[in-house]
Amino acid sequence: MSLLLGGTCLMYAGYEWKENLKTTLNTVCEEQTLRMDNQLDTIKQSATIIYNYAQSRLPSVKELQDDEFLEKYTDKVSALAENVAGHTDGTLGVYFHYNPELIDPKTGFFWSRNGLKGTLQKTSVTDLSKYTEKDEDKTCWYYQPAKAGKPTWTHTYYNETVGVEMISYGIPFYMGDILVGVMGIDVDFSYLVDLAQEGAIYENGRGNLGDLEQRLVYFRKPGDDECTIRTIDISDHFYNTLKQADSNKGKLLPFSYQGAKSHMTYQTLNNGMKYVLLAPVAETNRPRNHLLIAILLVTGGILTGYLIFTTYMTKKIVQPLKELDHAAREIADGNMDVNIECNTNDEVKTLTDSIQQMAQNLKSYVKEINGLVYRDGLTGVKNKMYYFEYIKSLAEEHKKKPYAVVVFSVLGLAKVHKNHGRSYGDAVVMAACRGICKEFSHSPIFRISGDEFVTVLKGSDYMKLDELLQQFEEHMKDKTLEESPDIPVEVVYGVARSNEGDEEYDKVFSRADQEMFKKKKMKGI
Repeated sequence: MSLLLGGTCLMYAGYEWKENLKTTLNTVCEEQTLRMDNQLDTIKQSATIIYNYAQSRLPSVKELQDDEFLEKYTDKVSALAENVAGHTDGTLGVYFHYNPELIDPKTGFFWSRNGLKGTLQKTSVTDLSKYTEKDEDKTCWYYQPAKAGKPTWTHTYYNETVGVEMISYGIPFYMGDILVGVMGIDVDFSYLVDLAQEGAIYENGRGNLGDLEQRLVYFRKPGDDECTIRTIDISDHFYNTLKQADSNKGKLLPFSYQGAKSHMTYQTLNNGMKYVLLAPVAETNRPRNHLLIAILLVTGGILTGYLIFTTYMTKKIVQPLKELDHAAREIADGNMDVNIECNTNDEVKTLTDSIQQMAQNLKSYVKEINGLVYRDGLTGVKNKMYYFEYIKSLAEEHKKKPYAVVVFSVLGLAKVHKNHGRSYGDAVVMAACRGICKEFSHSPIFRISGDEFVTVLKGSDYMKLDELLQQFEEHMKDKTLEESPDIPVEVVYGVARSNEGDEEYDKVFSRADQEMFKKKKMKGI
């Protein structure tokens, strides 16, 4: 038993160490990714502010042909851009270059600074007529967003004007179908590399940035100056690993470089790059090895005494109690089908029988309670609690199969309560529910409030939705209470089908709910 305990502790310690390491690295990676995404989002927001201002100040493209208007308009946008970019961390420059097919290819503005601590200075605008789209290091900040037709993060490139490696966030400025120009913000790439390294843990751990498009990993080493950015070519295996998903899905991946083995985890940043966190195996294994040695020493020390003690106790007391303890844990975990064997004829036998009977009683109680918790007391259909559990299951299922949501509302319920009493109001609700259940008997039906029901149609019911709705309208036409024919049972509904893609359930429900309210308004309710 001592050896078994020691071996179990060794295995469990190794497992816990691995789980804790995985949790630690993934948590750090996610937190640092969030921090970097926040910085990237700040830059995007700053560029969007400049774009919105420029768009709001330009009545039409024709105005740009007026030199006086063009000069004043450019100066206003330039002043705002300089102010916004100057208060945004990590920026090296801000620019607005007009479409060379509309205006002089040297028209626009470019503010830049040497280093993150410098001030922005107005710099001459790049003459696009001297370059083509293939001169990526000189023109990618313009042509990539223009070609994409939407706000875009460029790949890394070396800017000769500023003299540093950078990336840019560019926004193409359209008026109708006409490209007016491209504006954006330049970001010092070394700033992002340093930010990535700040997330590194362990003495020789590293936080790197991976660019799958250029198949490069960017990093620094201790002692590198602020302008030095090192790169490693991404191997085919490494590339395919990072390409498979946006994150490592909670796993730790092996990574080896120049003979040094590391654990790797990664997340995808908002600009499409990968944040890769590396932890050297030699450092991560050190605490585990110390713990394993301690466990071996303790196990060896107690071996002799433990053997003598457990030989006697197991026969007399421990074994029956272990079985009872295991049974109690099974019951606590929800397994009521426990079977406890006890061959003694003492108090332990009595306790065993009591626990066995308790498990059977609990099984009956749980089954009865589950039926009550998820059922509406008045109508017998599923209640709001079950409704919330059900719509969670649609989160992944609706990506493969379409569905429809129908929201029903019972009209005039408050009036019936006032004029005839609550018992007649309940009768109206139950009559409406029977009508819904009759036509939608193959789909789940939920009562989500006093006068509202919801059903979700999938499969064959979804295919014949229109037919079911028509049958429902015919069934409910001129319907009244059987016990009181002067009280009408009137129901309006709204329906919405899920769109292709990842449309959330709440949006589908909202569209159905809005249609239902429109019908209520048409009836003056």
